[in-house]
Amino acid sequence: MWFWLNGWTDGKMNAGNHNFTPAAMNLPASVRLSEIDPSYPVFEIDHPTCVARVALHGAHVMSWRPVDEEEVLYLSPDAVFREGKAIRGGIPVCWPWFNAHPADASQPSHGLVRGRFWEFLGAVEDVRGVTLRFGIRVGIWNAELTVRAGEELEVALESRNVSEVPIVVSGALHTYLGVSDISQVRVVNLDGCTYLDTVGVPEMRKQKGDVVFDREVDRIYDISSSILLVDDLSGRTILIEKSGSPSTVVWNPWAEKAAALADLPDEGYLKFCCIEAAIANDRAEIVLPGATHVLMTRISVEE
Repeated sequence: MWFWLNGWTDGKMNAGNHNFTPAAMNLPASVRLSEIDPSYPVFEIDHPTCVARVALHGAHVMSWRPVDEEEVLYLSPDAVFREGKAIRGGIPVCWPWFNAHPADASQPSHGLVRGRFWEFLGAVEDVRGVTLRFGIRVGIWNAELTVRAGEELEVALESRNVSEVPIVVSGALHTYLGVSDISQVRVVNLDGCTYLDTVGVPEMRKQKGDVVFDREVDRIYDISSSILLVDDLSGRTILIEKSGSPSTVVWNPWAEKAAALADLPDEGYLKFCCIEAAIANDRAEIVLPGATHVLMTRISVEE
């Protein structure tokens, strides 16, 4: 059974006209509504399979941990919760383009939807977990995001072309994965893959062995298959599966760039590794009128 919250349109929120208290809503028993700041709603999931938090702003998964596990995602303790500002950490939704706009430098980096309130479309729960659905429309751009939180976390972004002409979409599910110490983790299953190294002068390279971190890493791998993040210090391995994604981004800003980010502690870079299911701009999808494209990532903790 789906549960609905009314009063949201086109990703805009009129805080003065809505009551966000739990009593005003009809949500599944394992979901409640809270606020980080006034008029900044967050869906709190407490289910027998997992605990998670999802902000309405950006349709942004902030945290998720399966039962009996440590937190899987990284959320910056200095993250800013304000309309128009993307949350640092969790899973930002970068859409309908990836990184800088491919043709218009005046447009915001990573698209139009990270800094907007989405429309909440409904929620359902069963023995496997909780599903939340969100939607947004900005001009010709129309998308739905589905979050399935249970023993696994699945985030699916559906681009919908409701216009009469083809549209071109790229983007990323910019997942921040928590780690014990960035120098003690490895990204596995990328050996032999070609990638664009964007640190300094962009250059195509070929991966040799596991990806390790002893400096800034910002790479776009040409791969659509699953990969593993192995944390040798904690002994935890995270499996990242995906679909609708021809590109995988691996990123850590390292010390100098981390110090320049106001919403990240200077040493925050030690505690996360970003592994993103992505569609790089040069691999953008053409979505025909009436058609859709789904970009999905699924995260699970391996034994």
